[in-house]
Amino acid sequence: MVEIIPEMHTLGSINPHTLFVDLNRASRSEIVAARGGAGAPQGWEIYEHEARHWLDLVSTVWGRGYLDLDLLFRTYDAILTTPERQMDRTVQTVLELFDRDRSILFPSYYKYVLPEARGLKPDDRWSMGFSTGITVGTDGQLDDRRPFIFVRFDAGSTHFARQPVSDGSLLETRALAAEVAATTEWLRQRPVGEDVVTWQLREPEQRAAFYNPELTTYSVAAHVVAYATGVNQIRQNLALSSKLADIVLNLTDCCFAGLRPPTGLGNPTQSRLRGFRKSRSRGFAFCCLAFGLRPVAGFGDLGRKEIEVAMKMAGLPTLSKVYRDARQAIAREPGRCAVQPKLAEIRGKLIDAGRRLHREPDFDAQVAELCPSGDLPAPLVGDSACEEFSLGAAPLDMAESEFLFDCHERYREVLRSALRAARGFEFVLTDFVY
Repeated sequence: MVEIIPEMHTLGSINPHTLFVDLNRASRSEIVAARGGAGAPQGWEIYEHEARHWLDLVSTVWGRGYLDLDLLFRTYDAILTTPERQMDRTVQTVLELFDRDRSILFPSYYKYVLPEARGLKPDDRWSMGFSTGITVGTDGQLDDRRPFIFVRFDAGSTHFARQPVSDGSLLETRALAAEVAATTEWLRQRPVGEDVVTWQLREPEQRAAFYNPELTTYSVAAHVVAYATGVNQIRQNLALSSKLADIVLNLTDCCFAGLRPPTGLGNPTQSRLRGFRKSRSRGFAFCCLAFGLRPVAGFGDLGRKEIEVAMKMAGLPTLSKVYRDARQAIAREPGRCAVQPKLAEIRGKLIDAGRRLHREPDFDAQVAELCPSGDLPAPLVGDSACEEFSLGAAPLDMAESEFLFDCHERYREVLRSALRAARGFEFVLTDFVY
């Protein structure tokens, strides 16, 4: 759903309520050709971007928490099993999902790009600073238990943007790294020397996107890594940022207990450290991990050895423990099955797909991993030619995807009533479009 997990291209989208991927400007034939080294890589890049979102929803601890009965499927189950005349009983559950969706990238109250940003020149040097804030609860009370970390962007004396480091910013960094991985793999199959020309053409485009103030919501995590480590070459930065985001998205609850800001992140976080730990803030954990790399940065590629140092600096467990605990969390059987039979079956298929797909990444690799194919699970996709396909073994068929779409539409209907009743306004796609 592009309103919730957007991408910088606006050429494809994924709906996390149905897990169906739409490729509006790419076709299956184009993607298959690129995977074989023919044609051009653009369609494959879009596919890998959206497929990475799908993978992170299905096969990370963060995604399991979102899709599990604790949230999405609990909401659908409540709507499907509640009599129509008693649907007001589902209001609390429906609004919980709505608020969780908004927190993926944060609503516009917490982030801004000032008009001054329009006057910036392409060669203006940006500087960054960090500050913290606390969430305004749905009851209007400031919630000290849910702090968040901001990045402030400045160009000289001009302050022009403020962006929280959200779960969504981590997802976007990984999706951008997946695009680079697709291009890199395509170039490996091309004539010698073509990579030089391709990257020379691509680098200015990537840099322009990274230094577009309007897109800092999606590039903020990569900017944090560049600021903390000095790794500012875009391809190298994205590969490293993707590794750190993978770790953070796979932290289980117990991992946050010892979280601490390394030297260099600054003092603003100290007063709210307990809140960051209690709320299991993945954005804050990402910043701590990035700054934990600072003492070992600048001495060559940053791989597993250096990341282990950063884990210790940030108060996190070892990589082996993080991924061992993550595997157990993703593989666990749900404590309660969905009451609606078809929903329970779909949920079981997605949990099984997550078990098969979850793995510890190669932290010494120079590019991100591509979406699996063949016998491994992969998303169901609709392309620009209206063809439905999967490059792997899609866990859900089209009928099951349509069932989830029907659930999503029913959820939206109930949500409109819930917003009118509990929040006092009509449902419009304004502040809720990210």
